[in-house]
Amino acid sequence: MHKLLLLVSAFSLLTSFAHGQQPPSALPPSPPPFRGEAEAGAILVSGASSSESYAGKLSMAYTQDKNIYSGAGAYIRSEANGIESARNWNLGVRYDRELSDYFSVFVGQKVESDVYSGYTQRDSTDLGVKYYLIKSDSLNWTVEVGDRYSKTQPLPGTPQYANYGRLYSEVNKSWDKNLSVKYWAEYLPNFTDGHAYLFNTEASLNIMLNSIFSLKLAYLLQYQNAPAGNADYSTNTTTMNLVAKF
Repeated sequence: MHKLLLLVSAFSLLTSFAHGQQPPSALPPSPPPFRGEAEAGAILVSGASSSESYAGKLSMAYTQDKNIYSGAGAYIRSEANGIESARNWNLGVRYDRELSDYFSVFVGQKVESDVYSGYTQRDSTDLGVKYYLIKSDSLNWTVEVGDRYSKTQPLPGTPQYANYGRLYSEVNKSWDKNLSVKYWAEYLPNFTDGHAYLFNTEASLNIMLNSIFSLKLAYLLQYQNAPAGNADYSTNTTTMNLVAKF
């Protein structure tokens, strides 16, 4: 009897010790510090009439603690029967500092060109704050408020300097793992010349093809209330691109 009680006690101690030595349950993996997204699209037509269109975008971001370093660029060119009708590009970098889960500050630098909108180059410096109105797995809604100082080289003309305010809002909605939509709008009141304000907006639909590639359909509107020379007030761009995330 005593031997049986001793064996039971020893078994209980060994079981308790074994359970105490089991590794803790695995924690959910943290998101990777580096992420990127590349878009590309092309249309080539030959025969009685010929045309070619190219569109590409690239964005990257690196997160280190509460610091986010990001960069982005885009290029579009269109030509029909040897006559160019669109050519624009932009390139920018940005630094964000998170102060809380919902609030951050940022500074950015951007250079862009659109000869068919009346300028050969525009350099812009941004400073502002970003706030999440909604932050969840399926819906994110952010608002940015800030200031922009820009130098624009019109075609033709002398450089123009302007100080803008900046109000930007972006909504990202995921319906499921394969379908998501995005909408953003940006209003830039001109404090130097109140008549020369800017407004940009884009709506896009993203359909996942697999874990890496997706198809993106987007419509972009860019409006300038005081275009240089004979440039149009607005530019409308519709693209269908293949997107790769890495």
